Amino acid sequence: MKIHSICMVKNEADIIEQTIKAATYWSDFIYVFDNGSTDGSWEKVLELAKNCKQLIPYKQDNCTYHNGLRAEVFKHFQAKSSEGDWWCQLDADEIYIDNPRVFLAKIPHVYQYVWAASFQYYFTDRDLEKYKQDPAFYADSIPVEQKCRYYRNEWSEARFFRYDHKLVWDSNLRWPYTGAVYPIRIWLKHYQYRSPQQIQNRLKIRLQARSKGSTSFRHETKFKTANNYAESFWRFSGNEWKEKIAKASELNYDAGDNKYIIREDLMPKLPSFFPPILLNKTRILKRYFNRMNIRKVMRLIGLIKK
Repeated sequence: MKIHSICMVKNEADIIEQTIKAATYWSDFIYVFDNGSTDGSWEKVLELAKNCKQLIPYKQDNCTYHNGLRAEVFKHFQAKSSEGDWWCQLDADEIYIDNPRVFLAKIPHVYQYVWAASFQYYFTDRDLEKYKQDPAFYADSIPVEQKCRYYRNEWSEARFFRYDHKLVWDSNLRWPYTGAVYPIRIWLKHYQYRSPQQIQNRLKIRLQARSKGSTSFRHETKFKTANNYAESFWRFSGNEWKEKIAKASELNYDAGDNKYIIREDLMPKLPSFFPPILLNKTRILKRYFNRMNIRKVMRLIGLIKK
């Protein structure tokens, strides 16, 4: 069993090195697609690749972001994969709590999909007070697990799928149809908000992507001041980071003791409502029909002869 990680990066220079180094302990391949970084993220990836055999810089391309870009990476490196391997969506700002190699090795073959329990870390009002006293506490050189301590387990989404040679990944889809979802979630830390400068840069990048037609990052556009995303981008004031400051009193504190509070009531439900074998068969059938155009389907059921 090998693990192939697809990492999309854009302006994550303060954390990308930590993310990649953490992933090298369990990934056999880390394919990096840089979506137009201007802060030195791509250069850091290239430098890390010199001494990291698992790290494979795919390319840098400042195209409009969409979730289907991962399908491009998959198709380019698919030949490296064998039956039973796992593919991972590795975000550039996350570090795993569970060891994916150990976790995935225990999953029965009847399951092909794994969702993550995401512990979302925030920059809080208490962090802001500390930051005002001395911004150096939140410098890029400080490990993210030391400076960001407040979290809440409130999100979950797909992170791994098991490879098979029949798999079809449409570039319009975030993930291919792969089969039944494993009923236990793998745990990870997601550091999306790390400092005022980083938060502001993050919001600007995502709002700019929306203005160019991206359908992603809707959760980052609550602060828009116009009727459309393009106009909202040009009204970007530079103070939107303040809207992302969380109240520490409403979050859990990570004391560094590997004890976390799981909140199943806050996370989305796992999308598995059928027995695994039945679910596998229905998704395989759906995948088969996705590969056929309408005329083939009509010919198959006898509506047309040619």
